[in-house]
Amino acid sequence: MSDPQIPLLPEYCSQVSTEQNLEEYPLFELKARRRGSKARVFERSITGDNGLSFNQVWKVMPSGEYGMPGPVDQDVYLAVLQLLQQRGGMPENGELRFSLYELRKVLRWTDDSGKAYKQIRDSLLRIATTSVQSKQAFYSAHEKRRITDTFTVWSVHFAEQEVDGLPVRERHVLRFHPIFIRNYIAQYLKGLDADFYWSLRSPLSKRLYRLVDLQRAGGISWKTDIFAVRDQVPLHYAYPSQIKRALHKTHEELEHRGFLSGVSYEGKTGVLYSISREFARRQKARELSGDPEEMFTIERIIREGLHGDVARDLVVRHGTDRCLRYADALNSQSGIRSRAGWLRKAIEHGYELPEPPQLPGTSSDASSSSLVVESNNDHNASGSESQPLCDAPVIQELECKEECLSSGPTLDSGAIEAWEALVADLVALQGRESLPPWFDQLEGGHLEDATLTVLVPNSTAANHLNDHFGADLVGLWCRHAGADAVLQVATDLAGGKRALLTG
Repeated sequence: MSDPQIPLLPEYCSQVSTEQNLEEYPLFELKARRRGSKARVFERSITGDNGLSFNQVWKVMPSGEYGMPGPVDQDVYLAVLQLLQQRGGMPENGELRFSLYELRKVLRWTDDSGKAYKQIRDSLLRIATTSVQSKQAFYSAHEKRRITDTFTVWSVHFAEQEVDGLPVRERHVLRFHPIFIRNYIAQYLKGLDADFYWSLRSPLSKRLYRLVDLQRAGGISWKTDIFAVRDQVPLHYAYPSQIKRALHKTHEELEHRGFLSGVSYEGKTGVLYSISREFARRQKARELSGDPEEMFTIERIIREGLHGDVARDLVVRHGTDRCLRYADALNSQSGIRSRAGWLRKAIEHGYELPEPPQLPGTSSDASSSSLVVESNNDHNASGSESQPLCDAPVIQELECKEECLSSGPTLDSGAIEAWEALVADLVALQGRESLPPWFDQLEGGHLEDATLTVLVPNSTAANHLNDHFGADLVGLWCRHAGADAVLQVATDLAGGKRALLTG
């Protein structure tokens, strides 16, 4: 029977996205007294997809002044990621502007003293000054390989405005390392139940929850070796009996809290973690697939004033089509006091709309987020009709690019070369890390005179391309092809629908 004093898991949990490498490999000591300045090394041999074995080394090197990150730093790290998500996710420049007060609220600390704020500040600095050395350990989703590199998770800059010598406004900035930013943008992330994490009492329980939840890979069990658990947590015991004793109370807490349904040992060192089916069901219901349409929909909702975690929750629970439908209907509503409030309730309760929302491009409202259509000509330079891609009724299958292309014209080699040159210029201008992971799906489709048509997988990608890269791409293309050059996008070449990039 479960402990009646332990709260039940909420039906809907607060999800926070964590970078997978830092969930798998040890970064924090779980006892404050072990926070020395000596480097810690995690090493193992694994077998790759090609059947060949290779060694991985993960070395954590603390600063002499602040020492190894400890149990409080584990909490602060998760609080930073939760605050990042509440702000809408990772910005392109990797900067998070914050106050110590905001982090204290996320940490759920009731202590409002100067000592608490100093503890948070020291923790941020301790993580910032800890270097990690990876030798074939850290997986780069951007490069699609395990890399050898040395990096810190973030850097942090503290600054305050003062009046009469007293701080009145915090303006602190945390900058994530590019290696972290690229993996975040590439969606190499693990969804973590933040409410459940903060409900755990023991730092060891928090760490083991993070590790097991990652290693089960969406399943309901994880079978491993007790020494592997020891090294990944990490613990500092030599014998299986010592490790099992150290984990006993943690296993009990994770079972009582509803994460584990059981722990069983096999032989001398084998261990099997069984996950509660109810917990696994709830977790699965909260996961995003990470495709561009979901990311665009979240950004679209955030622009209407909703917090990032609320936007993500709405997309997970109700889907992109429903969320975008009500977001597009906002401009046709009258008498609403709060756009954000109306949008959230409309999505949650499924408000009836008296008539379909007006198609982007036909409204006089200049704030529409869809691509701008030529207003002085119904046809583009190649003779095809120019229309907005977002929600255009003539485009029925935006997700079937390959199927559409199979019956349409072949790609133009000149267009392919022109687009590749354009992308190279864009990378030189903004950096490779600025491009989303699905950018490689875009390709040159047709080139006629100075009009280049770029194939995009769907209207979501088209709008993201226009919003984030349109101005630069148009400017670069005009340098290549002249002042009258035209850059447009299409979901397939067989259809006649095109949309101009404007930025």
